[in-house]
Amino acid sequence: MWEHVRRHASRTPAAPALIDPRTTLSWGELVRAVEHRCAGLPERPRRKPRLIALHRRADTAWVVDLLALRVKGYAVLAIPEAMPANPATALADELGAAGVLRGGPEVKFTEHEGADLGDTALVHLTSGTTGTARGVLRSAANLHDEASAVAHSLELDTAHAVLMGTPVTHSFASGLLFAALLAGAPSILVPHYDPAALAMLALRHRPGTIAGTPYVLRALAGTEAIRQAGLPGLRYPLCGGAPLHPSWADLWLRTTGVHICQEYGLSEGGIATMNLRDAAACPESVGVPVPRVDIRVLDADGRPAPAGTVGRIVVDRPANPTTYLSPGGRHRPIPAVDDGTAGGLDTGDLGFVDPQGLLHLTGRAKLLVNVAGAKVSPVEVEQRLLDHPAVLDAVVVGVADPDRGESVAAMVETTPGATIRELAGHLREHLSSFAVPRRWALTDTIPRTPAGKPDRARIRHLLEG
Repeated sequence: MWEHVRRHASRTPAAPALIDPRTTLSWGELVRAVEHRCAGLPERPRRKPRLIALHRRADTAWVVDLLALRVKGYAVLAIPEAMPANPATALADELGAAGVLRGGPEVKFTEHEGADLGDTALVHLTSGTTGTARGVLRSAANLHDEASAVAHSLELDTAHAVLMGTPVTHSFASGLLFAALLAGAPSILVPHYDPAALAMLALRHRPGTIAGTPYVLRALAGTEAIRQAGLPGLRYPLCGGAPLHPSWADLWLRTTGVHICQEYGLSEGGIATMNLRDAAACPESVGVPVPRVDIRVLDADGRPAPAGTVGRIVVDRPANPTTYLSPGGRHRPIPAVDDGTAGGLDTGDLGFVDPQGLLHLTGRAKLLVNVAGAKVSPVEVEQRLLDHPAVLDAVVVGVADPDRGESVAAMVETTPGATIRELAGHLREHLSSFAVPRRWALTDTIPRTPAGKPDRARIRHLLEG
């Protein structure tokens, strides 16, 4: 990636490269900032581990530090700024990092021997559905392949700015960042959830792509500035990370005049599909694979599922990550499928491919709630709740039940005056009785991660209360 950055600096040194609410760096300034940062970093010890945790505000300086660490030969563990310092340090220690860089001039090395990281360039954290922190070991080849595919799909160039509505410590935004660095497109960074800052940057710089979770895009469409001015120059409002309810998509379309394009990706390899071509005709789909990605849907016997049949989604791409980094520096294999003729990553996600070749997501196998043997999809219950006019947002999880094994529980953000009895009655009109939550919590604000996703581990803990 560094060679591409230097090439852009030689060709268009004054063109904008990185933008955040406080700073703008041109390509020439970015190269000088990285070189200056490299001069202050220690050489990578030959017999010491080479994983460094980067834990700081995810702005232009974060990108400078990331590039400088890579130039010096380190692998980088991306820890979100929202994690407090002590837990972040403990996590970095658990995963075998040699030190933590927080923006100061020094990296203090630990005594860790460290695991063999091979050709790892970046370690993305994923909690999965258990809340247990793991790192995905992503190689430079994997990052470059994702960046190339995304840049090609979005047709990025120097005039097509990309606004990341989630911090670049997260895999969705970082995939777009690397695509922009590869293509020479300006990257607009928002270090944390801030709809006003998003609106200001969008109106000032007129990005061709704006990316975020459904919650982030809904909040952006709700700002007074965007309601008044729209989003001139926008081509692709890219949405991922959580299910998109049709009412939220309609709000966005009425406000901006542009159809939301859903994407599908995962920490274990990056952005895999985008619905750029068929967003208007089939807005509920996450689209088709980006270049060099193969998507298959397998039935319960591991065979290819017919079109329209729900099964487990398998993703294959060049240099697919194969290993998790777990506490203690241990390596754990990422679940994979290989039937002798084709292989790929077993995502654990459920979905189907329609006759037009578009992928649709229906849920996640690990999130299914097993109510006395009957499987309940939290996504289906959430979407039905969101159909109710008093519901602003909803998260559904499974909680332990001594009689049923599990039961359905819901945390719901509502307008004033809504009642559990009313919401349960609404669900009974559309769902089987075992799918109606037995445990409820009505709230003003649903707990979220820094990326804008529902914090399911915390929500489950509160509902189990």
